[in-house]
Formats: sequence, structure tokens, C-alpha cells
Amino acid sequence: MRIKLVLALDQFEPGQAAVAFTIGLAARLKSDVYVLHVREVPSSLGIAPLESAAEAQGLVADAVHRLQTAGVAAEGEACSEHVSCIARLIVEEASKRHCSAIILGSLRLKGLQSAMGHRTRERVLKMSPLPVFVSPPARVNTGPIQ
Repeated sequence: MRIKLVLALDQFEPGQAAVAFTIGLAARLKSDVYVLHVREVPSSLGIAPLESAAEAQGLVADAVHRLQTAGVAAEGEACSEHVSCIARLIVEEASKRHCSAIILGSLRLKGLQSAMGHRTRERVLKMSPLPVFVSPPARVNTGPIQ
């Protein structure tokens, strides 16, 4: 039986770093990947979502294409959910699809951003009975190491 991984992708740079991390891990484990992007629906009716449904689907399509181009079997989908329910949805999808692990991007928030964040990663870590990989952030090339 092949190993299945779920990559919970966000629209920020850590999500793109998580795709690269997943390519390496999935190729090494010879696993299939299910890409899931949950478009955040704000709790306040007067606030628009950060992205359109088409942009969310495009993000998934790009990630699936990158995985497949690297030789990793992948499929995916985008859906919409209230901010407070995203972690639960990720854990439920991983269980429903009989995945072996969940992969998340790493987002380093500081100060007020951290205090106000909805902490999806922490919630997934607490809720999931599966191993959860938090991909390292993208490396920033600052020139030669001295």
C-alpha cells in the first residue's frame, strides 16, 4: 500500500516552501500527495476573503503541477471555510483520505501578528492523531557564506 500525504497549502510564501519540501519528502517515500487549500472565509461579513475562489483553485493547480512534474502522484482541491474551522477540516480530510501524515508550511509571525493569528498550525498539531510535518521556511539567499 502506498503512503499518502496531505499537503495543507496556504497562499503565502511558506505554502510555496511547503510544496518544495513535500516534493523531496514524497519522492523519497514514494508517496502520493493530496493538496488541500482552504480559502479563509472571514468571520465578519463586511470583510472580503483574501483571495477569490478562482485564485484558490489556481494555487492548488500550480502545486499539483509542480508535484507531478517532479514525478510525484498528486491531486488536489480548494474549498472555503470559516477561519476557526480550517484546522478541523484539514485533519478530517487527512483521515477521510486515509493519509499517513499532514504537511504544513511554516509561518514565522512576530509580535502583534502572532498574538492575533488564528494559529491553524497549532490547532492541527493538537487535533491530529497523524504525524504532522511543518516544513522549514524558504531559505533566503543573502550571498556567499563567510
